[in-house]
Amino acid sequence: MPSLRKKVAGFMRQLSISNLAGAVESIGLGEQSLRSPQSLTQDFPGGCFITRYLNGLETKQEGPSILHGRNPEELPSKQIDIFQENEEIFAAYTGPDSGLTAVNLQQKHLSISDTDIDYIDMLDQNEQYRSGSTTSNITIAGVTDWFNPHENAYGIATTLYEKNPTNDTSNGEPIADCFGIVARPNSAILALADGVNWGTKASIAARSAVHGSIEYLNQTLFCPSINSEMTTTKDVFIALLRSFHAAHSMILQEQGMLTTLTVCTILPLPSSSTDTNICHRKYIACTCNVGDSLAYVYSGKTGVREITRGSHDIHCMRDMRDALGALGPVDGSNPELNNLTLAITEVERGDIVFLTSDGISDNFDPVVGKFAVLPNHSSGADATLKSHDARLKTRRRSTENLRHTESSNSNVNSNNLPVVEAYQRHELTLLRMEDLLRRGVSGEGPPCNSAKHLCELLLDFAVRITAAKRRILEDTELYYAQHKDGHLVQLSKHEQRSRRKKTLEKISMIPGKLDHATVVAYVVGP
Repeated sequence: MPSLRKKVAGFMRQLSISNLAGAVESIGLGEQSLRSPQSLTQDFPGGCFITRYLNGLETKQEGPSILHGRNPEELPSKQIDIFQENEEIFAAYTGPDSGLTAVNLQQKHLSISDTDIDYIDMLDQNEQYRSGSTTSNITIAGVTDWFNPHENAYGIATTLYEKNPTNDTSNGEPIADCFGIVARPNSAILALADGVNWGTKASIAARSAVHGSIEYLNQTLFCPSINSEMTTTKDVFIALLRSFHAAHSMILQEQGMLTTLTVCTILPLPSSSTDTNICHRKYIACTCNVGDSLAYVYSGKTGVREITRGSHDIHCMRDMRDALGALGPVDGSNPELNNLTLAITEVERGDIVFLTSDGISDNFDPVVGKFAVLPNHSSGADATLKSHDARLKTRRRSTENLRHTESSNSNVNSNNLPVVEAYQRHELTLLRMEDLLRRGVSGEGPPCNSAKHLCELLLDFAVRITAAKRRILEDTELYYAQHKDGHLVQLSKHEQRSRRKKTLEKISMIPGKLDHATVVAYVVGP
């Protein structure tokens, strides 16, 4: 009888989403329940998708260039089209639950002395705008209806953590992620934050960051007295940096802890004087991010590309326990802006721009998914961690799972899984996303063409690939003992922890990463 490790390796190495669904659902249910994956040879005569990629038979198609830097001066300044500051909002959405609306509605200006962010100052007109604002009691961050989603502007968040059978609640509650999107026909603001670690303070930090950044950008980009000064992408990047200062200030005001933050603005570029066809109109996506929440573009022509790739070195193995940076009181009242990055890329009408927390993006990683393994010299990820006390570690449970997963690479490799280098790992992550969005769950299409469908596909993938991990951790034997009379008696907390530790080796064989998972998306153009 094959071991559980061999079953997982054999059935999870196929990239097709239709194969993945059957394989994940059968893990741990016994040999008779295993479903044989459909053959990929018809679609990919060279065999496994990853093998074809590693043999040079499958390549990542290049899309429009992505430029990145630490400050606006390092990036080209492009002219942006005149957009109407009073353009009607057709969709605004936040979550999970009440999302950004759960934190204080009145933003206070906090004076912070921080050498890392001393280049971020507030607009001179900011106080003038507030004094003349017509904001009513029901307007929050510049929007009156935050629960108005649309097929082309959508977000969703959930937990991938297991439920505790003793109280029927998911571990890691409340969800520490938050998203917000404000969509207009020719422009949009997207924001996503992932609170570091668990707990209410992490959730408050994420909600405050999204609230503060979107409120600032709504005021800056769409206020008549300020909007006229927004003529280039350099102006937009300055506004993005200032929105991060506003986000950090609100975190301190609300007494939150640490969070990542990624914000993206999509704005129109000037139309060609010889081509006024709306279908040919170009747009620009400008992002600012700190931490490991990432931004992407899905194009029907060129596939998926990561806008935020400059915030992490794709040629070095990333330790998923390290968030790389965060807003909030990391060092006193100061944030950690170690990987704060600005980025810019052109997008077209019909492209879908989307942001994800690492609970989504990491689950598309071929190593996390057990489709591939790291080289032997990369298995000790601890060596890559910086020793500074303020370095950030991601969630405790994810840390435990990942540590045991990485430490067992030498054993997993005995199942003939392909070995991937860091840059290949990154490209395969994008190719897996692209495969899902082009082919759908069935593997036969149709391709994704709405923001809502994209969010649902990505989240469904993350839920499926982590299903076996949850199934193991929700086993009642980890929480209860059965007496001779047949009654179940709850174990002590100490005994529960002891039994859970004994499952770690089994968990290390199973694909997926348990985390909070969030995605928000926008279809470019009217």
